[in-house]
Amino acid sequence: MSTDIISTIGGGAGKISRYFSVVSALPAAVFAAYAYLLVQATDWFGPVDWSRIARFELADVAVLGISALVMAMALNPLQYPLIRLLEGYWGTSALAVELAVIRTDYHRRRSRSLFSEGTSAAAKLGNPIRALDTSTADQETLRAAVVFAENRRARSDYPDRHRLLPTRLGNVLRRYEDAISRTYGLDPLTAVPRLAMVAGEKEVAYVENQRIQLELAVRTTLLALLASPLTVLFLSRSQTWMLLAVVPYSVAFLAYRGAVSVAHEYGTSLAVLTDLGRFPLYERLHLPHPRTITDERATNEELARLFRLKRGVSLEYEVPGSHLEINVSEGRGASEQQ
Repeated sequence: MSTDIISTIGGGAGKISRYFSVVSALPAAVFAAYAYLLVQATDWFGPVDWSRIARFELADVAVLGISALVMAMALNPLQYPLIRLLEGYWGTSALAVELAVIRTDYHRRRSRSLFSEGTSAAAKLGNPIRALDTSTADQETLRAAVVFAENRRARSDYPDRHRLLPTRLGNVLRRYEDAISRTYGLDPLTAVPRLAMVAGEKEVAYVENQRIQLELAVRTTLLALLASPLTVLFLSRSQTWMLLAVVPYSVAFLAYRGAVSVAHEYGTSLAVLTDLGRFPLYERLHLPHPRTITDERATNEELARLFRLKRGVSLEYEVPGSHLEINVSEGRGASEQQ
């Protein structure tokens, strides 16, 4: 479930400016400044001399600003494929498929191991609350309680095993995608852009804020990963200073872990948007309010097919004073007054 599912949320110059500044311009400016330091310190792949950095001229400011702006503008349209890359959608080439198989198998084994360890810990605890609600709980009981809690938290990163992806970020996003779809029968990929058009400002702002944080973490991860080999390239004549490449790599690692953490909050924000925005959506579409959640899922299965532009969809509209039934077949709608 990529973050572009809400990319159609209302724009406006203020929102576009804020998004571009935070997600695109800021990481690009930091990356350009770091590359500038490498160029100045090595005088283009020469011996390292950090004193050259002090020779900062006004023209360098213009070069840095233009470079950062060009990079930000070039990377901004690539945000969607960059997120897909970190989610684990790597294409159908032989190498990509092999890597995806290896990583997916790793997550499958890890998920199975977490489930097994959590089950064993739960068996030792019996009733966790009663087992720990006493000052006489021994270390084995405490250890089992910690293992049980940590395994339950770690398992929240995963969807069902047959839906696993090669990366942690992809698995977290897919877990929320499946949970929302399973609860109401709505496909978030097609429903969320429509929900965002009718939901309240608070719900939309909540989703937008989490989306910006997630995309900022993703952009930081990728630029930091790019900075690591760039460091090795420029400092290759000094084996000691080549170790500096560990710094951007560490930043990339931390940013990616941060992206996984923010993905949980982003998924929660989409769930909240669906919880609170689906009935206004039904009203805007002139659909009758369901009496039970079972009826809602049944109706939403047809609605999801309609959102995906499928043929042969049949829905009953609720219009003041009358009922309309629409049958979408062969891509054309025919309405009949009842």
